[in-house]
Amino acid sequence: MAKKDKATSGIEWTRELKKGSLQVCLLALLSQGRKYGFQIIKELRETTDGYIDLKEGTLYPALHRLEKAGLLKSEWVTEGTGNPRKYYSLTLEGRKGLKEALAEWNRMVESCGNAIKEAKL
Repeated sequence: MAKKDKATSGIEWTRELKKGSLQVCLLALLSQGRKYGFQIIKELRETTDGYIDLKEGTLYPALHRLEKAGLLKSEWVTEGTGNPRKYYSLTLEGRKGLKEALAEWNRMVESCGNAIKEAKL
């Protein structure tokens, strides 16, 4: 029996699709208002019906990359007597980036949809 190529396994496909969509999903979620890390994880899990279920080790590097690119800003906030939380929100550049990303996303979905509907299984 031939060894299954890792690039064609279901797990690899899923991981690559999620990896490619994470930044757009983060920007879209943060377009609704500022959020802290655990809140982002919870809301992404809920809004994607569990499809995107991030670990902190995946979320924070992605947030830091977006912040470094000027698309997000962060601030520490202490509410009441609770511990401080780091909140993330979109910058003006982030809103522009989201608009561009959504236009590209829609173009990709439409274009790939055209190719996929022609698939013979």
